[in-house]
Amino acid sequence: MLSALMAQTRKLDALFILIHPRDTETADLLKNILGSAIPYTLIYKDQSGPIAAMLKTLHLMSCDVVAFTHDDAAPRPDWLARIESLFACMPEMAGVGGRDLPVSSNFENTPYCDVMGRVTWYGKIYANHHLPCSSARKVDSLSGVNAAYRHDILMATGLNQRLQWQQDTVWFWELALGMALKKQGVKQWYDPDMVVEHFPGKLFSDQKDGYWSASTRKRAQNETYILLKYLSMFGRFACMVYVLMVGSRDSYGLLQVMRYLPREGSLAFRKILDALRGRYNGMQTWMFPDNPIPHQMIKE
Repeated sequence: MLSALMAQTRKLDALFILIHPRDTETADLLKNILGSAIPYTLIYKDQSGPIAAMLKTLHLMSCDVVAFTHDDAAPRPDWLARIESLFACMPEMAGVGGRDLPVSSNFENTPYCDVMGRVTWYGKIYANHHLPCSSARKVDSLSGVNAAYRHDILMATGLNQRLQWQQDTVWFWELALGMALKKQGVKQWYDPDMVVEHFPGKLFSDQKDGYWSASTRKRAQNETYILLKYLSMFGRFACMVYVLMVGSRDSYGLLQVMRYLPREGSLAFRKILDALRGRYNGMQTWMFPDNPIPHQMIKE
């Protein structure tokens, strides 16, 4: 990531990096690599979680635009230049983003995808930010690996602190932000030519079967909470029917169990039980917005 940021045709004004307090090796490495080439600030994440750290960072910034990416990603050299150009050309846009391109995948024969960054009225989420598409378009949400927002709008909207997290991952924080912006009537733009190459590692998978119950529960909880918060009353009912009967590859419903049962056996039942537990917790989070939310880093 660092070499890619240093190679940008439009140079960074400032760089903010979130790290763990005990991660002295990274701090020393950054000092050796960046030196004085890029002005950077280290933000230390504590037990309050990644969202709290990001909010702290936003309050320290004095810029007009905030761009997000990951430490396992490499923005192409024109990334910042495209961000600046898009915001200049489209002042009505609150956020702009682009393609999150996994380098380990082969998309040579993949057809264009024309539905991405969208949420249907009944809560089906079409992310697809990694797929090729034919043209730029308005979207409901962006990928956190490749997104930028106007700083003043971010400060006014905030980031949802009721989302569950684990280690460094907050599932669907970009969706929560995107839906909040959509509710305000402001727009987001997806440009497929604005590319960040992604080298994702395998998260939460030191179990023998490669499955981590806590991540499924928290993912389902966040998804359910966000959808119930922003869908219409009828949409909420249809959403609950859809997620329970169909679900997704990450949060199983009944049809997903039938689909994966021949391959996964009893693991498919574990996955739907974890998803159902997460759905229930998400409903509780939505129904009781004033209740404190415990953020536990569960290792199972």
